[in-house]
Amino acid sequence: MTFFSWILVTQQKDCELRKSADGIEVYTCKMEDSKINSIQSTFTVSSSFTTLSEALFDLNNFHKWQYKIIKTEMLKRISKDEFIYRAELETPWPVSNRDLILHVKMSQTATPQEYHFSAIGKPDFIPPREGFVRVPVSEAHWYIKVLDKNNIHIRHSILIDPGGSIPSWLMNLSLAEGPYETFKNLRNYLGSER
Repeated sequence: MTFFSWILVTQQKDCELRKSADGIEVYTCKMEDSKINSIQSTFTVSSSFTTLSEALFDLNNFHKWQYKIIKTEMLKRISKDEFIYRAELETPWPVSNRDLILHVKMSQTATPQEYHFSAIGKPDFIPPREGFVRVPVSEAHWYIKVLDKNNIHIRHSILIDPGGSIPSWLMNLSLAEGPYETFKNLRNYLGSER
């Protein structure tokens, strides 16, 4: 699937713009088979593709830009562009902290200068850990288009079910905050720390 065909596929009728600031747009979209809405985001970063890809695979620094991540650990290295890791996520009291297991992979599409980065949940890869609620569903896709050597356009899609006893209506109220903060932090990280 090319970058632009993905745009057409994800233009759902039941999407609502929930946050638009700093050039980042975040939409929530109703899903036919889920009580939890999916999230679609679009933004541009000033970065080379090499620098962005390094950030996407730099597990030790995810906590510097990914929303609510407090700890990560490598579980299985498959190749330089693919691995499985565990992340711990901070949640507000009295909700228990979450952990999730993600299989990440980067690949180039059939179109030059377009890439697909995926992070697919594998909740049963290792047994649950005491003190955490395992996230049962998480699927994220980054569709990356290199505009020039210093600018990249990204469309991001995610569906996540945090598990546990959080009501779906409460979860849906706060869906836009995570992607917006993540992408704002990513811009700052790419611009200042790298």
